[in-house]
Amino acid sequence: MSAGNRLTASSPAGSIYDLGYRHYEGKRHGRWYAAWSLYVESLRGVWGFGRPMSAKAAPFILAGLYSFFAFLQLAFSSTLASEISSGQQVQLFAYDSYFTTFSLLLVLFCVAQAPEVVCRDQRYQVLSLYFTRAIGRADYALARVASLSTALFLALIVPMIALFVGDVLMKPDTISAIGDELPKALPAIPADLLIAASMASISLALSSYSPRRAYSAIGLIAYFLLMEAVPAIIYAVANHGGWSSADKLVLLTPITSLTGATDWFFGKALTSDYPATLGPAAYVLACLVSVGVFSAILLFRYRRIAA
Repeated sequence: MSAGNRLTASSPAGSIYDLGYRHYEGKRHGRWYAAWSLYVESLRGVWGFGRPMSAKAAPFILAGLYSFFAFLQLAFSSTLASEISSGQQVQLFAYDSYFTTFSLLLVLFCVAQAPEVVCRDQRYQVLSLYFTRAIGRADYALARVASLSTALFLALIVPMIALFVGDVLMKPDTISAIGDELPKALPAIPADLLIAASMASISLALSSYSPRRAYSAIGLIAYFLLMEAVPAIIYAVANHGGWSSADKLVLLTPITSLTGATDWFFGKALTSDYPATLGPAAYVLACLVSVGVFSAILLFRYRRIAA
């Protein structure tokens, strides 16, 4: 066999066809623009924008129920003002206790929407399409956390605004009422930011371990129920037994810790339901650690996940 024949036999056979596709000639924005685009699209997905009406039902109904009582108080602000001026005792919703009263609705919001954010990409095996572009695995995870945190913050802050407007309208002098109410209402901003970041990081970290929405939702419900009940039960039993270190277990509860952290932002003393040895600052630290730990779990998950 000649050298020419050997070269021809060992060369791969094939043809290249020009199918007429146009090459992208626009500006390439790079990694951060890709992460921003994913954040915006994820935020739209949490609220169901760009999807059928059924996808909008859960987030808007749950967020609406969470804000309903604040708007109800706003609607009857003139009636409540007249009753207060006449000396009657009126029970009003407050900035520092609103989340404590209706936290279950936000838990259901996370149960409904967190699997929607991270499960579909795994189920339909499209993660490789993200990771072959400018966006990295860490960018993907952080964009998802930021989107759900933003959605939760919006759900949290809307009733605070309604309470603020309602409290201002109850006062005879609107200008002075704004100055009086602002210092009371402003701590709701950092408190709601911490609540949103904590619940989003927990929900997405746990949801990312299953491509099935139903399994992720069940896991989230189990986590929030068990982590609220088990540490509290152990603390109650150990407290009677004289175990002095049992009070630290209360810091593991997700909703109770967020309630204690909220009291710290508003300068409110903890109730007798909390261990006397722990101050509100301990719950703020516990929530910040929780955000860091669950965000790290989510990052680890996407570094290890097959794509």
